[in-house]
Amino acid sequence: MSDDKKSKISLGLDEALEDLKFLAQKVSDMSKEIAQKASEQAEGATDKVGDLVEATGEALISAGETIKSTKKRFED
Repeated sequence: MSDDKKSKISLGLDEALEDLKFLAQKVSDMSKEIAQKASEQAEGATDKVGDLVEATGEALISAGETIKSTKKRFED
């Protein structure tokens, strides 16, 4: 193979490697963005679940107080 053909092949491989490095960096950046968005969504979901648990707890306390009050009325 002539030196000219070898240099063209080498140049082509160098360009291909640069393209692969660029694409790998792009995939890495996209993965970080996806992980960040997933984290934000999980945090939002956690907050909503916390609110739901708190509201459920308050409803149970209220129901318990209503039951006690009703029971007391029947006992009196």
